Amino acid sequence: MKFDDKLFIAEKIKTHRKKKGLTQEQLAELIDLSVQHVSRIENGCYIPSLTTFFSIIKELDIDLREFEFNIEKNKNELVNELINNIINATDEELVFYKNMINSIKNSFSEIKKN
Repeated sequence: MKFDDKLFIAEKIKTHRKKKGLTQEQLAELIDLSVQHVSRIENGCYIPSLTTFFSIIKELDIDLREFEFNIEKNKNELVNELINNIINATDEELVFYKNMINSIKNSFSEIKKN
């Protein structure tokens, strides 16, 4: 996986932004960042946070496999729906989902014990 390579990430984002015909200003507006921040990401100065990274790939329609993630589409639509909800979640929603899943898992564990 090359997710930790700033220049690799920068080039993928810049290439896809240009393919979409967007300026840095337009991308910045779409993902609610400053133009300077987008520029620094595209120049390899910054690695985007996960939230920013997923916002960028969503807006630019970048397939995660281009970043050498080996992600196969699951045949189970329920799993795909849950994955999409996680990918598109805000940081606040992710914390909520994590807490809910942990709570449910703990409840199932207690039921199995009895």
